[in-house]
This record gives sequence, C-alpha cells and structure tokens, in this order.
Amino acid sequence: MASELWTPPGVDYIGSSSGGETGTNLETGEILELCVFRFQYTDQFGVEHNEKVIIPRDSSMSKAHVEDMAAQAYENFINECKQKYTKRPPTPEEKKEIGKALNDFRNHAVRRRESSRGKLYYEGIK
Repeated sequence: MASELWTPPGVDYIGSSSGGETGTNLETGEILELCVFRFQYTDQFGVEHNEKVIIPRDSSMSKAHVEDMAAQAYENFINECKQKYTKRPPTPEEKKEIGKALNDFRNHAVRRRESSRGKLYYEGIK
C-alpha cells in the first residue's frame, strides 16, 4: 500500500503489514493487508487520549475507501472521548447505595484479613 495516505489531523498512518495466515479473505482466499493508524485527541480538560486502530484491506478496496474508513473511525473515537466526561452526577439515593456497597466491601476485607486462609468461605464444608 502506498505510504501517502491522506489522514485527518490527529491521525498518523504508521504503516501496513501482511495479515499472515490468520488474515485471509474467506471468500477469495487472498491475504489481507493490515493498515495501522494511531489516533490522538486532547480533550477540553487537557487529557490526552491515544488509540491504535488496524483496518484490514484487500486488493479490491481502493486507497480512498481506506482513508474514509480511517476518518470515520477517528470521528467515532472523538465522540467517545467527548462523552467520557458528560455523565450526570449520582443522585442522593445512588450515593447511599454506593456507600453501602463500599462499606460491605470494607467489612468483607476486614473479615478476610482476620481469617487464617485469607478467604471468607471454605469449599467442601457443609
């Protein structure tokens, strides 16, 4: 594959390699080429997100199709990164449930530390 692939800003084309034995097209039997891209995005809080994406390509796919697939994948990546911090805060009832779960976990941890085997429940005892 040509190394002069167009990529949007924030996407780096790393290169391509042969799919080997596992990367074959089931219909035609030809070996797929794996195009590797690296996505980078810095969100509004200054957190840098990185992801490696592999797009398989066979000889029937054009270079423009691979570029479009990479651009669409990058758009989805940005949307996921933006949605990570848009969760609503927990309600007071949910905070109580979270607190109860944490207390249960801490109580079980204390009981596990006090036991001789580090387990609360013993297998085989009825």
